[in-house]
Amino acid sequence: MADCLNVSTRQSAALFSTSNVNACKTFGCQNFGVLGSPSYLQRGENILCQACGFPFPVISAAALNAFKAEVNRNYQGVIRACPHCGRRDSLIRNGYAENGRQRLLCTSCRSTFVWYEKAHVAPHLLPLAQLIRTGGLLRDFRAACGFSNKTFGRALHQLAFAARIASSSAYVCSLDPIFATATFTLGFNHSANRLYVVVTAEKASQQVIALTTNYAPPGAAIPENYRYHADKEERLDNQNPVARIFAKDRQIKQRDLLFDTCYGAARLKVNDAGTMVKPVLAAYRHFEVVKSLTDSAALYTRHYLEHECFLYGGCLMANREEILSGHCHIAFVHEEGKRVPQRPYRSEVIASDIIWNDIWRTFSQPDYQMAVCSLTGAQRLSELRDATLQPARRFIDFVYRHPFYPQLVRLSPANVNAALECLAAQYNQTRG
Repeated sequence: MADCLNVSTRQSAALFSTSNVNACKTFGCQNFGVLGSPSYLQRGENILCQACGFPFPVISAAALNAFKAEVNRNYQGVIRACPHCGRRDSLIRNGYAENGRQRLLCTSCRSTFVWYEKAHVAPHLLPLAQLIRTGGLLRDFRAACGFSNKTFGRALHQLAFAARIASSSAYVCSLDPIFATATFTLGFNHSANRLYVVVTAEKASQQVIALTTNYAPPGAAIPENYRYHADKEERLDNQNPVARIFAKDRQIKQRDLLFDTCYGAARLKVNDAGTMVKPVLAAYRHFEVVKSLTDSAALYTRHYLEHECFLYGGCLMANREEILSGHCHIAFVHEEGKRVPQRPYRSEVIASDIIWNDIWRTFSQPDYQMAVCSLTGAQRLSELRDATLQPARRFIDFVYRHPFYPQLVRLSPANVNAALECLAAQYNQTRG
């Protein structure tokens, strides 16, 4: 706990700043989102908030910030913030780089960086972009273009960077965006090993805002206890939605740590110097990215999350100030089947006290079931009915059905990460 509470941080999320996320997650508690409260008591790996009586797990600041420091390098010059100190209000123009890009100077820490306002795909990358779009065979492409494994990986990451810029510059955030966040896994290295992915998409535009995996590139000093080592996979029996909600809560309660989800094997090859981290680190970093890309325009946001506790924690800490001011709402959503517009719903209220005192409202049609749990205050019935995970799940389905998918799962986790960015940019272009 000392590792977390002794870190000097801002409470609001800042993508390039260090983060401490160990605060009470109980909405309505006087310690909600408060760091270092004297009423916090350590209970094993969790912290008990005496004000509300509910525990929250310790998230290592050292692990989270080491993960962020490496993966956020891919966002330097994409998000308008200093990549060294995290400040956004101290940037001024400072001439141009050799490639003609605008250079910015941070007057706070005196560091400079290049601002990539528009994407540019180098001509030698165009065949690779076409290969990913159409699903060609990698071995034929490498043979034709003379790419080694190293040069192929470098080209793929250059293409991913251009895709990241294109997506961030093309998306125009509405004043009241509705975000859906879901998770999925992807194979890598043509094996049974899997990568954990968190994706957020916006409902009105259907655009993917951000995606994050739990792979950390070489250089991330992740403590051993925050590296992912599990081989088993948590599964839920195919039950009705209400039973699955209760089963998920019991599953979470049985974990040694509330956030220690197990999604199957994720072993790297011996020559891969990267690290597979526990998904909780990916989730906390993910929502900082979402907020950094959208908060300059949004006045009021709604976040609908898959039912997993660390997604809520990550979303809450990234949006704490907006939640307290009433400008952000978060809810869990469990959804199955296909909704029929304008068709009436059957609705009921159910309660769960397995871990927290959660109140769920269900809406069902003959071939559709949805349950919503408001986590940051009550919502109107009309807003609850609009809750959905479909924007995120459409992208997941797009990836699984994409012609490049058979090649995607043969790549290393670092290259899967980069290829996903390319697929997200392609997906967004079809919905622009």
